[in-house]
Amino acid sequence: MGNGMIRTLVILAIALFMISSDNVHVAIAQVCGANLSGLMNECQRYVNNAGPDSPPPSRSCCALIRPIDVPCACRYVSRDVTNYIDMDKVVYVARSCGKKIPSGYKCGSYTIPAA
Repeated sequence: MGNGMIRTLVILAIALFMISSDNVHVAIAQVCGANLSGLMNECQRYVNNAGPDSPPPSRSCCALIRPIDVPCACRYVSRDVTNYIDMDKVVYVARSCGKKIPSGYKCGSYTIPAA
């Protein structure tokens, strides 16, 4: 898988949804309430470095995460996606922004861990 596809997967993971077809990204983004270009610009660095010792996501990043429809997004998280993306970091950033994601929730092939 090329760097461009991995980068796309990272961006989509921030939004908690992934899909492999570039033609569908825009439609899914609209359905799931995500602004992909905004997420790429504002949130990618937080997912790359997420953890208890890292700085919290910016207000602008959180403003992009809050409207995302998690159940919609989770339909697109496959095992292939979790092979490339650290979903624990995605969940950490989303929760740091106040997004309510219950422990044990099944998000595609990934199960949300305890907070």
